Amino acid sequence: MAMRDDDKLVRQLSLVAFLMSQQRPVTADEIHESVEGYGGMSDQAFLRRFYADRGEIEAMGLKLAVERPTDDPFQGDLYALPPENYYLPQIDFDQRELSALHTCLYLLEGQFAYAEPLRLALQHLTLGRPSPLDDHAARTVSVNLLGGDYSPEVAAHLSKIESAISRRKTIRFTYYSIGRDERSDREVDPYSLLYLGGNWYMVGYAHEREATRIFRLSRIEGRITFKTRAEHDFAAPRDFDVSRYRDRAPWQLDGDRREATIVLSPIVAWWVEQMFGTYGTCELHDDGSGLFTTEFTSATALLTWVLSLGTHAEIIGPDDLRRAAHEALLNVAARHTKMPTIAPPVPPDPEAEAEPAPADRSAIAPDKVVPAERFARLLALMTQLLAACGDATHTTVPVSELRTALNIDRKVLDEDLTLLNLINFGGGCYALYAKIEGDVVAVTRETYGDRFARPARLSPLEAKALLWALEFIGDRLPVEADHALTSARGKVEQAIGADNLPEVEIGRVQNANAAVSMAINHALRDDRKLEIEYWTETRGTLNTRTIEPHLLVNARDAWYLVAFCHRANDQRTFRVDRIRSATVLAARFARRAEIMASGPYLPFGDRAEGAEAIAQSASVWCSAGLARWMIEEHPSWERHADGSVIVEIPYASQEWMVKEVLKHQGDAVLLEPALLRATIAQKAEAIAARYAVPVHGSTAAAR
Repeated sequence: MAMRDDDKLVRQLSLVAFLMSQQRPVTADEIHESVEGYGGMSDQAFLRRFYADRGEIEAMGLKLAVERPTDDPFQGDLYALPPENYYLPQIDFDQRELSALHTCLYLLEGQFAYAEPLRLALQHLTLGRPSPLDDHAARTVSVNLLGGDYSPEVAAHLSKIESAISRRKTIRFTYYSIGRDERSDREVDPYSLLYLGGNWYMVGYAHEREATRIFRLSRIEGRITFKTRAEHDFAAPRDFDVSRYRDRAPWQLDGDRREATIVLSPIVAWWVEQMFGTYGTCELHDDGSGLFTTEFTSATALLTWVLSLGTHAEIIGPDDLRRAAHEALLNVAARHTKMPTIAPPVPPDPEAEAEPAPADRSAIAPDKVVPAERFARLLALMTQLLAACGDATHTTVPVSELRTALNIDRKVLDEDLTLLNLINFGGGCYALYAKIEGDVVAVTRETYGDRFARPARLSPLEAKALLWALEFIGDRLPVEADHALTSARGKVEQAIGADNLPEVEIGRVQNANAAVSMAINHALRDDRKLEIEYWTETRGTLNTRTIEPHLLVNARDAWYLVAFCHRANDQRTFRVDRIRSATVLAARFARRAEIMASGPYLPFGDRAEGAEAIAQSASVWCSAGLARWMIEEHPSWERHADGSVIVEIPYASQEWMVKEVLKHQGDAVLLEPALLRATIAQKAEAIAARYAVPVHGSTAAAR
């Protein structure tokens, strides 16, 4: 298979070299006769291979020009690769933009599924330019994009699905449907990959359901295979809109839509408006309270979210949803007043014990999760070698420099050079000859080398990786000059062209307050103290703190600020999207070695903000209906004969633990610590009492 792939690469690269060398339109017969790899084929076999190769080359971003002569009706189509269709437009990045771009790559290294295409894209964009890092930004920002369920299996699925999307190939796989608790064979036309909430998803047309569906990659079991050996299996629908799946709340899945109205306290109204305003409308009142109206298709999912806000949110309509909330709260209270009857435990599976799942899958970082296309890498390597030659015929380039730039080992570099030396072996349109000699690569520029001394256009995968990274890092990079990434992105988009911009398949960034981001960046950059107004979700309080910001950390779908808090006189971690306001103070601070040395302080994910460093652990019984979701999030569990489980949930405040149990509407029952059971029952009864009172007309807004 490797030989067949190499043959195809030589053929496609030779076709590009031939068209670039001719600088005029050529006939199919000329291509058949001159391009390495087509010789010896019958006319029919040649045309089939040529059209397939042309499609794959154009899918890489290099569009051939086709014209039909008007003066000769018997003359076939003429083909060319105009320079403007091959070369990447020159982009004049200034020093701050170069620094910001390379700092992005540095931060995402090993933590980003598309790091390799990103590296190649930057290689194209900054050819011959130094690769400066902003040391301060690199030291004060940390990124983890692998997600809680990341694994080598998910990495393999990503790579296969990305290939299937670009080649429009139908795929087959076994899928665990968590909602129905069943496994089944699926046949899907993949349209898009999505990164949401720290996890990877695929959106595609499910043939069994005859509808578009979304699949979580961690629930795909075994291998993914292509349905056929055809070049393409389906055409992506023109009206497909990934935002329908990307930009929706958990309670807004497929199904009949209804509308709910929720009253919010001043403590959370601003946060709901900031984080969930796009999922409905949020009307803020003079006293800081709010009225949130949102469409929903899943009453259970909406109740889960509302109850997670405790006493700070109350459903006022529709009536059946309000009654459901009341019944759920009474159910929680009843189950915490009397210990539930628990089925006998299921004996542990010896095979499962023999191969335990990693406790922290975010520590797994397989190489090249989504590899850069080899075609694009070969073009980048050829361009780099010829650019190093300049006007000279011969030069040498350190092997280490090429390996670092392309992130490949010596063996792969040698194989790539061998392929480059074969380009257009039959047609004589040579670009270079290169060979490893000790610690250097000796390069000889051939006749048509000047045609490839400039970078090729970015492939769609490279463009997506680059824009994905710029979207994700966004305004969170504390660089010297404001908006360095924003201006760099504008230049990149202009170079790619509006018609060729790929869709950025990333979930809505969980921080909508640009003013807060700017203040944090300023403070991090200049080592200044910050005054923040912070909502401590675990306690349900909103207060003002003076902090010394040290590290900006990403974990899954949220950003956190690790700081020294003067109020606590200790290190604390604050979730950025829960900072209501931030003011940069004139006072500077000296960085504390103990904080910088400790690294990101996120022992409990998004439960760590402003909380005690020492956490407790709660034993929670989960019904069979809830168990499947809970064991995805919590690796320690005990299974029971009726399908229920007991999970261990770490927590740093009782207030948070109470709301965590409340939101599951009675399907989660706290077993230990026993003293907290009464608190949960009392809280559930108190909130239920509010729902026992009917809501009429305009009085709702005043509640």
